[in-house]
Amino acid sequence: MTTRATRPDRLAGTLVLVAGILTLGIATYFLFLRPPMLPEDARFTGVPAGALPPRLAVWLTIVFRTWGGFVAGFGIVLVAIGAYLLTAASRVLRGGVALALVVAFGRFLLSNIELGSDFLPLLVVVAVVVAAATVVLLVRALR
Repeated sequence: MTTRATRPDRLAGTLVLVAGILTLGIATYFLFLRPPMLPEDARFTGVPAGALPPRLAVWLTIVFRTWGGFVAGFGIVLVAIGAYLLTAASRVLRGGVALALVVAFGRFLLSNIELGSDFLPLLVVVAVVVAAATVVLLVRALR
């Protein structure tokens, strides 16, 4: 039985889906294309991009890839919500949230491993919770 709450919403679904796709474009830029310093960064800080110490440039790249992972996770959630609003298929929403968790927290964990973070024990706990949530979401999405 379709109720008002579960009826597809084409306008909202399309708008949220487009927002998610655009957000994934931004994430792609942060993950793969963004340099450590942009012209506005140099203007704001007063430090020319060429004057960055090499290790700081590497660190900034890791930071922006981490942000890119979170932005990608958010974009995936938006796409999943948009698809859910268009179809009222909860499996799409569950699968999208599962993928978003893996992308966002997976990139975050990788960055912290790369940095040799002092917080790795806590992040492993978060990763276990994320993995458990992902499994539950995927199992329920496949039902």
